[in-house]
Amino acid sequence: MFDCAMKRLEDPELISEVVQTLMESGFDRAAIEDALIQQAPVDLDLLAECYEKLTRTLALVHGATQERAA
Repeated sequence: MFDCAMKRLEDPELISEVVQTLMESGFDRAAIEDALIQQAPVDLDLLAECYEKLTRTLALVHGATQERAA
């Protein structure tokens, strides 16, 4: 009768923003994955790529901050 298919989360910018917000709120990777999956279908490969990119970026920023403090 109605086509109520949920829209799949496939936008890398949106996924990155959500992942970053959840990381800053203290969620770990498994909790982030669970939270997103409960909201809508998620491209898990894209989610993994966004998560890895954010953790690498945060590690680089954190390392640069520590180098400046030394």
